[in-house]
Amino acid sequence: MEIIRNMWRRKFRTFLTIFGIIIGIFAFTVMGSMALKLNKMIAGGKQYITGQITISPKGTDYTSGTTGMLPVDLLNKIKAVEGVEAVEGGVGLMLDEPDPDNPTTVSFSAPKSIYSFDPDSNFKNKNWETMAMKEGKLIDTNSAENDISIGINIALDKKWAVGDEVEIRGRKFKVVGIFDKTMTGPDEYVFMNIKPARELFVENNPFLKSLKEKSDNAQKISDRELANLPLEARQQIIEAQAFKIEDVSTSASVSWKDGVDPETVVESIKANYKDQVTVLSPKKMGEEIDKASSTMNAIIFGSAILALVVGLFSIVNTMIMSISERTREIGIKKAIGASSRSIAIEYTIEAGVIGLLGGAFGMGLGMLTAYLINQKMASKGAEIFLIDGTFMIEVVIFSFVIGIIAGIIPALRASKLKVVDAIREL
Repeated sequence: MEIIRNMWRRKFRTFLTIFGIIIGIFAFTVMGSMALKLNKMIAGGKQYITGQITISPKGTDYTSGTTGMLPVDLLNKIKAVEGVEAVEGGVGLMLDEPDPDNPTTVSFSAPKSIYSFDPDSNFKNKNWETMAMKEGKLIDTNSAENDISIGINIALDKKWAVGDEVEIRGRKFKVVGIFDKTMTGPDEYVFMNIKPARELFVENNPFLKSLKEKSDNAQKISDRELANLPLEARQQIIEAQAFKIEDVSTSASVSWKDGVDPETVVESIKANYKDQVTVLSPKKMGEEIDKASSTMNAIIFGSAILALVVGLFSIVNTMIMSISERTREIGIKKAIGASSRSIAIEYTIEAGVIGLLGGAFGMGLGMLTAYLINQKMASKGAEIFLIDGTFMIEVVIFSFVIGIIAGIIPALRASKLKVVDAIREL
């Protein structure tokens, strides 16, 4: 009660100090919630990427859109490498065609994408073998060719439900399952059979589309007609006939046998096919993801800490001013028997209470802001904050500790005042 009374006696200054803490904790809470969401996404991506060996054609540059193909014959050779358990070729493309009149803006979620599933492969990611379903089922070897399972954000944004017949890039599909919310990449994915995924990929790639049309036309030419054609035309048709839709894989996922070191498998694939493929090691990919995550967290929390430092100095200033104004009061307390220790504890706790009040209000305001923004974005499945109860408690405790730390120096100064010096202020 003594602490509350002392704070109330100088309520305007106390309010300004608490308000400074509120601003700092508000910034810390909002940016921290954003970091939690991004970290969860990164953790999900790391869990997936480190559960497989990822292979791409040599010369692939995803930043410029340059990519090659992984022929099925090459994938079969990689499958024969010692230690390899299974290989799954795949293609990935955006769910919707980019709109040139509406360029993509910054997003805190993975882009809405199509990912393929090969029912003829027994590949399973070591860390992510299945998906929890909110409704329906995950497509499997018994699913129809045009069955798809979708992420929760896709369902919300497109308003698709289990059983709906939907259109993706001009082709009809049936939704058979919706994933539980993961707050990671799968929330934005459409999983479909590899065959229609490849066909969509070819249809949206002018070069491959032209190549397939030439191949289809070439297949209609009989061996007899082919033999009567000039040599140059015959060679072109033979090359066109060699095109197979099964050869359209822009990447491949490799699993390793139990008890085998995946890094050994990586080195074996590199040794045999280094001129044809780029191999991404699970260990090195995990390290790269950790580096990116550390850098991002440093930027986000660094910005929030700056706001907290301002609040911390505000508490220090308030407590020093309070001690200066209450010198006589401190002298009287000491004269009637108060110990230096009790004086120090009183002022330290007062600073802690200021930090606690500012932290509670700042955290509450920050969480309310995050909740309202998430609610506004929920219909599109684009929440950018992760509201976590443990984090909320930690923020309040942290603000109390900040207050305590800020109050230590002024409290020690108060405890060291000599009774004679304080009495002279009377």
